[in-house]
Amino acid sequence: MEEYTREGVAENLGTRVIGRYIRWHDTLSSTNDLATSLAEIQVPEGTVIVAEEQTAGRGRMGRPWVSPRGGIWLSVILRPHLPLAQVPIVGFAASTAVARAIRVTTGLLARVKWPNDVLINGRKVAGILAEAGPDGEWVVVGIGINANIAPDDLPKGAAHAAASLEELLGHPVDRGVLTKTLLRELERSYEELSTVGPMATLRRWREMADTLGRVVRVEMPEGALEGIACDIDDSGALVVRLRNGTLQRVIAGEIAVREVW
Repeated sequence: MEEYTREGVAENLGTRVIGRYIRWHDTLSSTNDLATSLAEIQVPEGTVIVAEEQTAGRGRMGRPWVSPRGGIWLSVILRPHLPLAQVPIVGFAASTAVARAIRVTTGLLARVKWPNDVLINGRKVAGILAEAGPDGEWVVVGIGINANIAPDDLPKGAAHAAASLEELLGHPVDRGVLTKTLLRELERSYEELSTVGPMATLRRWREMADTLGRVVRVEMPEGALEGIACDIDDSGALVVRLRNGTLQRVIAGEIAVREVW
């Protein structure tokens, strides 16, 4: 297996920006917390923060993210130079990169769930937390992948049952190879977003989407709604068709797929 160390991941990585600088830690409270503090002091774009273990990992809406040893927990500092309204699309670029990296490395059919999860057979194997600085001048993309984690150590009671790649494969995944592939795919997605534009990123996300065309229930602070997730708009908001045929634009919320309507 590829050595899962800073030197092992950096060797022959072949990227131009992402991974030029890698900071490796045995334990951190949160890679995103460290990355956001470093982003503020203008460390180079593409700097990657990796931790073998997080003691206070975070998901969306401040939810705790279980991050024991055996997973892949990292954050990447980006400076995208995008209009503020398009900054959230960085998260969509990251989620497709994670799904592609898992597909390439393991052969498992990873798909993306709006807005930031990666699923295999409906079970969550990875999540992305993108946090932007003032006016979108920097974006920290936090990525957590349940790589080689025992089922008993995975979170329980989530909207999508969690799974690890080791559990699904029946053997450990090579974390070194997966991390290298992930950083290469992330650079590819980021370059596409920067040069071709957000429409290409969103088109690629649609092609890999587990969410679209399905009946969903969306839990939001102002209440819940149910309908068919029919598309995402140019800003990445989910478009849901309600029973009465009207279209509802969802900017933030927790969605669950329903088998019947």
